[in-house]
Amino acid sequence: MAPSWLLSLERALWLLMILSELLLAGDFLRLKLARSYRFFLAYLVFDCVRSLVLWPYSPGSDFFLNLWRATEPLIWMLYVLVVLELCSLVFKDYRGIHALGRWIVYGSLALSVLLSTVTVLPTWMRSTEGAFALQRFLMVERGIDFAVVLLLLLLLGFLVLFPIQLNRNVIAHSILYAIFFTANTLGILIVNLTGYRLSIAVSTSLQGVSILCMIGWLALISREGEEKIMAIRRPMPVDENRLIAQLTEINATLMRASKRTSPEVFGARR
Repeated sequence: MAPSWLLSLERALWLLMILSELLLAGDFLRLKLARSYRFFLAYLVFDCVRSLVLWPYSPGSDFFLNLWRATEPLIWMLYVLVVLELCSLVFKDYRGIHALGRWIVYGSLALSVLLSTVTVLPTWMRSTEGAFALQRFLMVERGIDFAVVLLLLLLLGFLVLFPIQLNRNVIAHSILYAIFFTANTLGILIVNLTGYRLSIAVSTSLQGVSILCMIGWLALISREGEEKIMAIRRPMPVDENRLIAQLTEINATLMRASKRTSPEVFGARR
């Protein structure tokens, strides 16, 4: 049983998290950034509304658990849509790479969920919990989260390797979302490995990290950030020109491949 002070701290941080999501969603609307970050905004609003509905109930109550299980798949879907949205923002000037990245997202998610299912299947079969038990949901979410974290790290690695010029908001959003999501994944992994005895401590820690990320979004996302162009890493001018040329050639190659495989679709999109 968790100490009472830890339970009180978790609940206080949960309330602060709800307020932070409300403030951040309002900030995106105020700055007229909803169109560019519509799926991230949808996640903020949906998670905030769900938290407000669950707030009066005990986490161990049937209503709380049933509503959480019913809505968690929608959260997973929004996680994926936010990553796809992030890819479209990063590669908006590289349509060929963007198309490839979208298929990599789909393929990585399918492969990760499959591998996660295979690895947890023995535990799943031996478990005496019900088919929709909390632990089983966490097992599935671990696979989805792992795929998304891997994709986010690959995206950040790509931005470090290639000096793509992006607005400051996109760069800040990419870094903060990677931190936010990686912390969430590590928390779920810890609960999966240790069971429920650390769940309150993990939940409290995740609330703290999430609030810090929300503060980061509030501080760094601005209207001016849409206009200020920069890169995560600026190499020497000669290297920068070479890397940009390589990136342009990769994009052109992928565009030509798209034309050959689906010329009618490509022509329609143009």
